Amino acid sequence: MALTLEKEAQPNGSTATNGTQADTEFPTPYLGRSVKIVGPHVNVDMNQSPHPKNQRGELGKPLFNWYRNTVSKDPLTRVSAPNHFADRRHFLANVINRSSNGKINPQRVAVDDPAAMARHIKAVALYMGADVVGIAKAHPAYLYAGSRYVQDGTAEDTFQQDTPEDLVRKFPYVIQATTAWDYNKLQAHRHHVGDAAYHVSQMKGVMVLKALEGYIKELGYTALRGVVTPQAAGVAGGIGELGRNGLVINKNYGARIHMPDPILTDLPLVADQPVDIGVEDFCKICRKCANTCPTNSISFGDKVVFNGIEKYKINWLTCYKLRPYVHDHWGSCLTCVAVCPFTKPNVWWHTLAVTALHTCPYFARPALVNALKWIDDRFWGVTRSSRVRWLGYDSGIKPGDQACTVAGCTASHEGKTPTAVTGDVGYYAPLKENTNRFVKRDP
Repeated sequence: MALTLEKEAQPNGSTATNGTQADTEFPTPYLGRSVKIVGPHVNVDMNQSPHPKNQRGELGKPLFNWYRNTVSKDPLTRVSAPNHFADRRHFLANVINRSSNGKINPQRVAVDDPAAMARHIKAVALYMGADVVGIAKAHPAYLYAGSRYVQDGTAEDTFQQDTPEDLVRKFPYVIQATTAWDYNKLQAHRHHVGDAAYHVSQMKGVMVLKALEGYIKELGYTALRGVVTPQAAGVAGGIGELGRNGLVINKNYGARIHMPDPILTDLPLVADQPVDIGVEDFCKICRKCANTCPTNSISFGDKVVFNGIEKYKINWLTCYKLRPYVHDHWGSCLTCVAVCPFTKPNVWWHTLAVTALHTCPYFARPALVNALKWIDDRFWGVTRSSRVRWLGYDSGIKPGDQACTVAGCTASHEGKTPTAVTGDVGYYAPLKENTNRFVKRDP
C-alpha cells in the first residue's frame, strides 16, 4: 500500500547524517522505542521509490500497464484513486496538487509565544478536517534527497538546490496533519469498500494540507511540501509509533491513518515528543500482520538495520507486485491495517487497553500483550472477514456472482442471477496458495 511503499524508497548518494561535521549541529534525534537511527543514513531519493520507478517502466510490463493504462471498473475508484480514472480532471487530489503555489504574505504576523502558535495551528488543522496533528523538530535525516515529491503531483520551489542541512536551518519545524480511514468500511479490506475508506481519506488529507499550507503563507511564513518523509515526521512528532507492518500506529486510530506529505516551515512552533503506546512491545509478539499478509511481505523476524535505521523492514516490491493481478477487485490491500489489534473504534475500551500498555512496566508488558492479543483473536478473529454493506456494495458477495443496481458496478451480470447471502462473513479472494510467485514465506 502507498503509505508503506514511499517509506521504503532506496537511498541514492545524498549527504550522510552521521560521522560528519553535521553531527555536532544535528545530533542523532530520538524517535522513541519503535525505530532508531543507529548508523550512517543516506537521504532517500524519491525518484528511486516505487511509483517513479514504475512510471519509468523499471518494475516490468504488468506493473507499468496497471499504473499507466488501466481504468477502474468501479466509478468511486475512478474519482478517488490516482491513475485509474477515465479523465484525470475528475480526480480532485490531482487537480489540487498540480495547482500553482500561492505567494507568501509580506505582512508577517509576529509570533511572541511559539507554544500558543503550536496550539493554534493544530486547532486550525483539526478544524479543516484533520484527525491527528503533530509537530516535529526538523532534522536532515527526515528529508528527501533531490527534487520535491508530493503524492499525485510534483512540487517545485526556490529552495530546490538547498541541502537537507540548509533546509533545516531555515525551516526548523515539520507539521504532520493526518486523516483516519473509516473503521467500518476498512473491515472490507481487499474490496472496493475498503478502497473507498483509504482513497477518500487520502483526498481529504491532500485538501487539509493544501489549505494549511496556504494558511501558513497567509501568516507570512514559508510552507514547503514534498520535502520530508511522512513516517519520520509522524514518529518524531508524536503521532504514533512505527509498527511491524511499516505503518505509523496511532493511539486512537491504530494503523488506519493516512500519512501524507507534511509541511516544512519557519513558523515559530514548539515540537511534540515521540510517544510510547506499547507498539514496540506488541509487535514483537503479535505478528498478525505478517501471518495474514497476502504476499508474505511483512517479516516474522526481528528488526534489521537498513540505511542506518533499525526497524522492521517490509518487502515493498512484493507488496507492490500484487496489484495488477487484483485490479478488478480492489486497489489497495489494507489487510495489515485491518488486522492490527491497535486498529479499533476509538471508544473507551480501546483507550483503556492502550493506557494499560502505556503505563505497564516494560518487564511486565509481554504478559499483558499476550492477554490483549488473546482477547483480540477471540472477539475480532485472527483474520478480518466482516461483511460490509454500503452504497449498494456488499463485501459478502464474490465479485461477478450477483447483479446489483449500482451504476458502474464491478459485477459481471451476463448469465448471472442474484445470489442470496446470509450471515456477517465477507468474501475475500484466497491468495495464500498463490503467494509463492511473489516471495517465499520466512521460516
